Amino acid sequence: MATGAIYARVSTDEAEDLQDPSRQLHDCRDRLEDAGIDDIDIYSERGSGSNGGRKGLQKLLTTVKDGQYDCICMSEISRLARRTAVAAEFIDVCIEDQEIPIYIVDDMIDAIDPDNPMSSFFAKQLALWYEEERKQTIRRIKSGIKQAQRSGKWTTRPPKGFTTDDDGYLVPNIGEFLQVQAAIERVLDGESAYAVAQSTGISRWTLTRILDDDDRLALYVDVETDDDRVADALEEADIDAVDLPEGFEERIRTVVREEVDTETKRDEHV
Repeated sequence: MATGAIYARVSTDEAEDLQDPSRQLHDCRDRLEDAGIDDIDIYSERGSGSNGGRKGLQKLLTTVKDGQYDCICMSEISRLARRTAVAAEFIDVCIEDQEIPIYIVDDMIDAIDPDNPMSSFFAKQLALWYEEERKQTIRRIKSGIKQAQRSGKWTTRPPKGFTTDDDGYLVPNIGEFLQVQAAIERVLDGESAYAVAQSTGISRWTLTRILDDDDRLALYVDVETDDDRVADALEEADIDAVDLPEGFEERIRTVVREEVDTETKRDEHV
């Protein structure tokens, strides 16, 4: 009995309707059954096409090298990878080493056949095209981000106590900002970061990052920043600075040290 394998991959950076592998699996299963393949193994995973070390792909590659399949099926060459070297290695193992075909159900070619050297050549050209397409997409995204930043828009996750409006400009979430201020005051007054985090919902990690970064601490304590976008957002918020207790510098060092020790102990038990 002939045995085949289906490889399906979805990526979180694709459109939402493409993040479900069901269509890939259904179409590939139909293709293999039409070819008389009933014994089918499935390799399905979520991951970036730029990562050639994905577990599912590597497991399939190892099994192919062991000679356990008579054919492979996938929806597109880009499902293998958006890196030419990774796709080319897989194609060579199947076509040259094992001499098994790769069936393609939704691409510019419908199969890579050991008896047709040009199909392997064309498949590798497609892989190169997909890699270049990804690079072009990244360049366009970076260019758009730079343009947005130059116009004063916020292009990453907003700081705690802020959000963005519909146009992408930073605006303060005053309630959350004041909550962060109050949490910092409580920690510097001697309460444990754990207790403060439990009662406010502001994580210990967030509190520690603020306390361990002079610029972040200045933002929430002095309501001052060198970032013009943040300063513009705060300009009309009318938020007062925090009065810090004496010895707060030593208290900050103590809190940060305690959190580092906690993380170290947690890592040792993993």
